[in-house]
Amino acid sequence: MVLLLPVPWLHLISEDPPGTVWRLDGRLEIDGEVIDPPGRWSWLAVGRPPLVGELLRDRLLGVDSGATDLRSGPVTRRPTLSEPAAVAVGLRHAGRELPLGVLVEVREPLLEGYPQAGLLDAINDAPLTDRQTWDEVSDGWVQDTGAAGGSNEAGAALEPGLTFRFRGGQRFSAPGPGLPYEQVIVSPTAPDTLSAGITFAAARLIPGDAARNLSLGSSHGLMVALMAYAHGSGHDLAQGRHIAGTGGILGDGTVIRIGGLPAKARAANRSGADVLLVPRSQAALLDEVPLPGTTVVPVASLREAIEWLAAPVA
Repeated sequence: MVLLLPVPWLHLISEDPPGTVWRLDGRLEIDGEVIDPPGRWSWLAVGRPPLVGELLRDRLLGVDSGATDLRSGPVTRRPTLSEPAAVAVGLRHAGRELPLGVLVEVREPLLEGYPQAGLLDAINDAPLTDRQTWDEVSDGWVQDTGAAGGSNEAGAALEPGLTFRFRGGQRFSAPGPGLPYEQVIVSPTAPDTLSAGITFAAARLIPGDAARNLSLGSSHGLMVALMAYAHGSGHDLAQGRHIAGTGGILGDGTVIRIGGLPAKARAANRSGADVLLVPRSQAALLDEVPLPGTTVVPVASLREAIEWLAAPVA
């Protein structure tokens, strides 16, 4: 029995990973209220936790690529940050006045002498309080192209001689153009006054956010934002349909790339999804994937998804 137990803080993605469908109905809470708009809403995941027996086997026989330890992953991909941010984006599209902040995380230094990872507090003495400030100090070099997993990762080329400060007060300077890091992840943040996130019955048994922080990912941002919009606007977007989807979400509603799209699409089709929303930039990955009965809708923004769902259903 012990050998068959999953290890919840590890994530395994094989060459042909399984896709999983998770219901959002009755699991998304906003300011203490359980959200359940009309229709059926699902978000999609890929991969699974490894079993204790598999870890022992890999330890004895060796493995080329093992499971990922979610506890050491990017802070910006933790549900405690990504889910409230997606809810805020959805509520803003519904007309609610909510200010968005920004979180800039750097990982994997390109030069010695810099921290392995951390959250930036300021660049060239300009506090990173919102996306506009970041765009100004980065001079437009960081593009929201997204990456597998739904985050924006790009080397930020800035003016030579820049200085940057980490949260906690550590201050460094860059010897040349660009932040000296392989990954620069820029994510929106919700205001402190907004409490939101996906909850599970089992997670309520563990106090605080410990259970939520055992998972990692922001590829459900589009669906969380859609649910929040449906709640805030009162619009019946589902119109009796089962809506499934995947895609990261930025502060302005742009939908960005995610990983494992074919596996997620097959899982959505098996679950009987009528509509599958996917990032427009990745729609070609499903050209050869049979999805009978499921309408694939590529979208580039939350607004596009809302407008498509709101159209009359034949």
